[in-house]
Amino acid sequence: LADLVGQSFLSKCPVTVKHNEIDRAVFKPTPSDFRERYGLEGKFVVLGVASPWTVRKGLEDFLHLAEELDESYAIVLVGLDGNQISGLPTGVVGLARSNSTYQLASIYSAADVFFNPTKEENFPTVNLEAQACGTPVVVYDVGGCGETLSDSRSLVVSNFQEAKAAIERMAHILGVGA
Repeated sequence: LADLVGQSFLSKCPVTVKHNEIDRAVFKPTPSDFRERYGLEGKFVVLGVASPWTVRKGLEDFLHLAEELDESYAIVLVGLDGNQISGLPTGVVGLARSNSTYQLASIYSAADVFFNPTKEENFPTVNLEAQACGTPVVVYDVGGCGETLSDSRSLVVSNFQEAKAAIERMAHILGVGA
């Protein structure tokens, strides 16, 4: 955004960038029984968090991913409404929005990768939260998504096929998946 301001009629004005912050006392690797509660042991868990889940947030990309990945993967989506949860395909765990940051930290920590297929974003805190919990992130090259990546395992990709390939490589490194 600072670059865009520099290209506008405000280019002579001073610009200060202040990134969103998260509470690192809460968002940190957190022990959890999440995998056991949802029967996800031995699976490569791909997590998505949004509220609300819309086309703009990339819900269709997760549904497409569920069609293309085999049963060694599990997709977990947090922040869905009741209708979205009831319409999910097999292999996708759908959860309603959580107001508990501690619960979110335990879910982030249980995931193998956080996928953020948003179509437009400025500086998403969900990416920061996932990485603070020790979970690598895969994002599209939109808005400020790339700027949020600090974990060396996290990746910026250009499209769905690159995202799927990155997720499969991560699973292969952990010895999960075809």
